Amino acid sequence: MITCLGLSPALDVTYGVAALEVGGIHRPDWKLALPGGKSLNVARALHALGGRVRAIAPLGGAVGDGIRAALDADGVLVEPVPASEPTRMCVSVVDAADGRITEFYERVPDLDEAAWAAVTGALARVHTGWLAVSGSVPAERADELAGALAEAADRGVRLAVDLRGDALDAVLARTRPGLVKVNRAEAEEAVGPGELDVLARRLRERGASVAIVTDGASGSLGMDAEGAWRVTSPPVGRYTVGAGDSFLAGLLLALDGGVALPEALRSASAVAAANTLRPGAAVFDPADAELLAPRIEVRYLAGAEAPDA
Repeated sequence: MITCLGLSPALDVTYGVAALEVGGIHRPDWKLALPGGKSLNVARALHALGGRVRAIAPLGGAVGDGIRAALDADGVLVEPVPASEPTRMCVSVVDAADGRITEFYERVPDLDEAAWAAVTGALARVHTGWLAVSGSVPAERADELAGALAEAADRGVRLAVDLRGDALDAVLARTRPGLVKVNRAEAEEAVGPGELDVLARRLRERGASVAIVTDGASGSLGMDAEGAWRVTSPPVGRYTVGAGDSFLAGLLLALDGGVALPEALRSASAVAAANTLRPGAAVFDPADAELLAPRIEVRYLAGAEAPDA
């Protein structure tokens, strides 16, 4: 089973309008309301792909209750932990006139001591498989999260992290994740500017066994001890929100099944491409991913030095 931990869940509401006008009144042509935040997106995508997944998330208030009910209705196993504040909402507006997406993200609620104890208690019950940690982390919990993840790794749990800033720095300082998946901006924030292969190599030097740097429509680069692979795919859809989370879901499911990194990258990219065909994060048809996979180009670049033990 793959466990997904996120400290910043949200109810993601997306509106589609004919044309967005600042200061105007809009009557949306359509609306989506989905359990969200990066980690819940990954969990939902894994479930859609047929994977066995459990989500751990602090959920509070009426919004948190609604998220739990929606996940239960969809068959996604969720272990909610009590939150000290109501769960946030995030709103996206899709402008049909130009395809642009305008987003409004509420701040990530703080976690008091009781809520944090519940999170660490849930983590302590994870003993096997992949543990995927993604999304925003309250600044005051970054070091404590890194410590809890280091303990999980010591128990034999395989860590996959999609974090940024202080949270990523803290994790890399405390343990060696099996997988780090970040976008180019997040990678450069962590290790300085550079081309994708340079960024991935630096992440491996900081302890990641597998480092993957995504770069939007330009594709991605993955690197492990065996080498580096550049991945590109043809333009497909316009709905990019959640594509990175769907990528991580496809990647983890493939790796968990024993697939080698190059083909796992192909699967991940195909799922991400399928995500762009429909509005809503982690909303896709797995059959679309299967059809798109042959169109993904995975090119071997070079060998890679393994990080020091």
